[in-house]
Amino acid sequence: MAALVAVVLAPLPAAASGKSTQDARIARIEQNLLPALQVRGRPMTARTLSGEMALHRTPALSVAVVDGGRIVWARAYGYADVAAKTPATTRTLFQAGSVSKPVAASGAMQLVQEGKLVLDRPANDQLVSWKIPDSAFTQGDPITLRHLLTHTAGLTVHGFPGYEAGKPVPTVVQLLEGKPPANTPAVVSDQPPGKVWNYSGGGITIAQLMITDVSHESFPALMRRRVFVPLGMADSTYEQPLPPERVGAAATGYHLDGKPVPGRFHTYPEMAAAGLWTTPTDLAKWAIALQRAHDGRSAKLMSKASARTMLTPGLGDWGIGIAVNGQGDARRFSHGGDDEGFKTTLVGWFTGGRAVVVMANGDDSTPLINEVAQAVAHEYGWKGLEPQVVVPAALSAAQMQDFAGSYGHGALKVAVADGRIMLSYAGQTFEAIPLGGDKFIIDGASQAIPADAVRGPDGKVKGISAVGLVLNRDP
Repeated sequence: MAALVAVVLAPLPAAASGKSTQDARIARIEQNLLPALQVRGRPMTARTLSGEMALHRTPALSVAVVDGGRIVWARAYGYADVAAKTPATTRTLFQAGSVSKPVAASGAMQLVQEGKLVLDRPANDQLVSWKIPDSAFTQGDPITLRHLLTHTAGLTVHGFPGYEAGKPVPTVVQLLEGKPPANTPAVVSDQPPGKVWNYSGGGITIAQLMITDVSHESFPALMRRRVFVPLGMADSTYEQPLPPERVGAAATGYHLDGKPVPGRFHTYPEMAAAGLWTTPTDLAKWAIALQRAHDGRSAKLMSKASARTMLTPGLGDWGIGIAVNGQGDARRFSHGGDDEGFKTTLVGWFTGGRAVVVMANGDDSTPLINEVAQAVAHEYGWKGLEPQVVVPAALSAAQMQDFAGSYGHGALKVAVADGRIMLSYAGQTFEAIPLGGDKFIIDGASQAIPADAVRGPDGKVKGISAVGLVLNRDP
């Protein structure tokens, strides 16, 4: 990978000693990234930012850190475009993926507090240009805006792949109905609303349509006027495709093999769900505004009541458009993002005016951005992002070999190497750490993933189950 480049722009005024302290902290973070999973009894190998960027084929990474309610530092590393050797800066635009959702939800909450939208009124009573199709699941229990924004509407379509540059792009109604040129199926109800948490980008896209229906304003224009301009988020836009005058500031997305996304990046008409172009610095400004609103110190983004509604967790530990986890000093709101060739993570704490935002332009960047966020939290003593510590169960070589084989028509390969159970899936290799009783933790690309071995009546392993998916052993 090209040589690592670090760029710091517009540093905040600070005393020399304060700047020296921050520089020392940044250096420690860069040299001591933390993994998502720690196996007790195994030494922790130091991971450097430059090494992890090379390992995960991440050309550029950008970070902003908030402490005490202000951005204390922001840095960008590597190349926004490898071929052109364009250095990344703190103003380089990245696609935020699903971090688009909580920012969009903050715009929706403004309309709610003004009475233009109602969280608990049937969505179809507020939609004008399209209606959610009736189903057996919604009879007598209609879908509401709250359901849509909390992923409890019982709707399909988890996420969106976007559209290659130059390809036809559907209207919002076409993609909701799954009609050409949409590349995803229709968004339909397949569960009773309000009963189960089921992540649905399709539901957020319906919320986008509600916002534009009641406001009579384009979604990018509304978000610019209501959120970006008031908060000084000059490097943010929901415009899709990205306007020509902003293309030069945008990073190029890169696939797992290190090759650029054709046309540099995809177009996302599902703007509220996946269409935000922004920077970590701008997202940090948004996080600060949400924290200040929640504490009743500023209504620039929304009122205190609206912020408290947004950050009250329900099913799935989900608030309005954002996850809410932890207790006490570890209580925090967060969201991750994944567009073609781009990854994002945003975490903000309820106390201390703390937040970290990391964005990158590689499909394999999720482990890296999470490692950076964890290293920042560790350096500053913020609770809640500590690596998960597991104690492996002792298995004999013969017991390990019980799991070896091919699963899911060759999609998953399990082998034993150097006394460890190794999984090969989607071109990547992970370790499955035995916990006992046919239970495992997979040291995954972005998180520790629980998994189970499935045995047949004869006691032999016939499948592997993880994240709701069962892969059967191949003959």
